[in-house]
Amino acid sequence: MVRHTPRIAIIGAGISGLACALELERHGIIPAIFEQRARPGEAFNHVGGLLQLMSRPIRDEVAYLRKELHLPVKPLARWNRIIMHTPRVTRTVTGNLGYFFLRGQDENSTESQLYSLLKTPVYFNRYADWRALAHHYDYVVVADGTPAVARTLGCWQDLVETWVRGAVVLGDFDPHTLIMWVNTEYSRHTYAYLTPFNARRASLLLIVNDSNPDEIEEKWRLFWEIEKLDYQVLDSFSVKHTSGYCYPPQVGNVLMVGNAGGFMEPFLGFGVMSAFRSGVYAARALVSGKSYLSITSDLRRKIAHLATIRRLLNNMDNEDFDNLVRFITTPGIKQLIYNTNIDVLQYTTVLLNLFEQVKKKVRPGTQK
Repeated sequence: MVRHTPRIAIIGAGISGLACALELERHGIIPAIFEQRARPGEAFNHVGGLLQLMSRPIRDEVAYLRKELHLPVKPLARWNRIIMHTPRVTRTVTGNLGYFFLRGQDENSTESQLYSLLKTPVYFNRYADWRALAHHYDYVVVADGTPAVARTLGCWQDLVETWVRGAVVLGDFDPHTLIMWVNTEYSRHTYAYLTPFNARRASLLLIVNDSNPDEIEEKWRLFWEIEKLDYQVLDSFSVKHTSGYCYPPQVGNVLMVGNAGGFMEPFLGFGVMSAFRSGVYAARALVSGKSYLSITSDLRRKIAHLATIRRLLNNMDNEDFDNLVRFITTPGIKQLIYNTNIDVLQYTTVLLNLFEQVKKKVRPGTQK
């Protein structure tokens, strides 16, 4: 009996969509790929982090991508240090923390690397209607980076909505260091961070929850003023972003991957590994006939743990953030979190309870 080769459409040529297409190609299936933009990748170039803490028990993410997901992508650099700034505390963490990846439409970006491996042509500058495709194809993989389809299908729940204000800046940078700032005056309950392209150029991003286009500009100005930044700005951008929980990630013959399927970390919000994995897992589910819901259970469990952390952060003030940074950089705790391969996300509740106890000692009268 000749087995029918499924006809598959992919909407979006970002990380998750391209990862899905490459895995399908590896199994002899040629998908139809539709992308609204003229090139693969986000419209603005920036540097994303792949934090090993979020990927455990995976020890080396780049080796895992190459060996287990068959994606030989090259990072910008290893990530060896984080400098954390809160209003009254500055702490540094070092170790094999992960990797930095170039994102966007640059010829060396992660998306461009994936696209260069692809044999299947991509239909650029093409809007794809998922409903029409779902009638025409056996399966549709939604990888457009938005929750629109999941919302329509009734399987999306918002976790955090933010505005991202960013810039490419010039200065003197350590290519292996991420700098992070938290201050409720300009970031509410989120954060700002700087990740380097190289020793002279970096991407600087401010993420603000529950904001709007006018307010984010004021917060951006306040961020530069309070932190006394003097970088030279080469390019800037502003974009709205929503992270959420998608269940189930497949409805009928429609599968959702990457941020379209809720595979975005609601804590730090990088989501690079989840984008890779969800795209590949969708392809493997379609090739093998296995349940996409089951294959992605581990990814969704990690996101649920991170959502617990996000809920805690949403109730913090600056003094809480000072205490949190002191706590996670305390000798012993710091080594456990950053310098082991223990999947600490599994113990989120235990760590949060421990933090609450420490906070009460530092700040008498604090209520739960």
